[in-house]
Amino acid sequence: MKLNRIALAVILAAPLAMSAHAGLYSVTPLVGYHSPDKGDAGAYVGLSAGVKLFPAVSVEAEYGKASDAKFLNANMLVAPQSWASGKVSPYVLFGFGQQDLDYMMGATKISTTDTVMNLGGGVIYALDDKWSFRGELRAIHNSDQSLQDYLLLTGLQYSWGGSQQPQVIYTPEPVYVLPADADGDGVVDANDRCPNTPLGWEVGTDGCPLDYDKDRVPNSIDECPNTPIGMQVGANGCPLDEDKDGVSDAKDRCPGTAPDIIVDDNGCAKTITKQTTEAIKEQINIVFDSNQSVIKSEFKGEVAKIADLAKANGNSFITIEGHTDSSGNPAKNKVLSLARATAVMNMLISDYGIDTSRVSAVGFGSTKPVATNATAEGKAQNRRVIAVLTAEKVNSVTTELKKPVKKAVKGKKATKRKAKK
Repeated sequence: MKLNRIALAVILAAPLAMSAHAGLYSVTPLVGYHSPDKGDAGAYVGLSAGVKLFPAVSVEAEYGKASDAKFLNANMLVAPQSWASGKVSPYVLFGFGQQDLDYMMGATKISTTDTVMNLGGGVIYALDDKWSFRGELRAIHNSDQSLQDYLLLTGLQYSWGGSQQPQVIYTPEPVYVLPADADGDGVVDANDRCPNTPLGWEVGTDGCPLDYDKDRVPNSIDECPNTPIGMQVGANGCPLDEDKDGVSDAKDRCPGTAPDIIVDDNGCAKTITKQTTEAIKEQINIVFDSNQSVIKSEFKGEVAKIADLAKANGNSFITIEGHTDSSGNPAKNKVLSLARATAVMNMLISDYGIDTSRVSAVGFGSTKPVATNATAEGKAQNRRVIAVLTAEKVNSVTTELKKPVKKAVKGKKATKRKAKK
């Protein structure tokens, strides 16, 4: 249903007529953006005048104009004080009004005057006690045309006049009660944070037991009252030493030390280190073609292993052993096996820089087979070179120092001790 302009004017004027009983007045120039269901979107310019009825409730009369519409609204703003934070006060807005709408439908110009309902929200930022910045988003529902418009608004609000009724705070008459001290520690119950302190304990002004060394054991039962701060203590206030090594747990870096172990100031076992030596032996296998002493490329990595080990052990000596299969003359096989061992030795010297005094070559011919010579596969395994490296490796052995074991008393001495007991 459409509102009569006169009826709407009366409704808008009603809040202003109540101003004598209200409080603060305000006037707000508004600018923004209007997005309609019908017609052209564009700028919005308006002016609102309002009055605060209650601390959290204000009413406003507003007139505004957009590109295709004019608005005359009556709105209520609700801004509970619990929503406010510093200078920022959020609010919700609802109300109703009249919209004069002019828009083109094809070649026909449509003009209507309709009832609208408003719903929105925003924030007011106080610049000082009179000026505030205001931002708002509002939905406008045209109930006559079933249209939905939106307004995005900003404004600079000026407030003045009126005075709020002073808040009356009721202060009850003080009731005097004789102070009580149930635990008899000299601190009245109203101030006593530890109301059940045992009788006779030292307490502070808050009624709680004193603990000068902060070990959580009250002075009154602390057998070690000067324990360093942070050190773990037992129920008697003395430092804990669970492994009984003479070093408190707080300083013990090696808890759980065995009872027979001698420890240092950190609670860790004292040790002694001894060095031992042992021989190092390493061998590799290089397989050669029949009647050949040339090292195949796939076996050069084997030579490199011996070179690396020789460099890591500067005092080592390397013996290169050459071997053949049983084919051919035994004397020639021995010469061939020596040639193969010499090829490996020369590669160690020329390619890896091993000193000649540390390397020797020996040929065993076919006298030391590692496989049968009855098959081709077995003969291939017997055509080989083995490098044997001999050196001394130093090992360090660390042992923990132990307390001397008490010897059992035997014979007459034991009998005398029992008699004394």
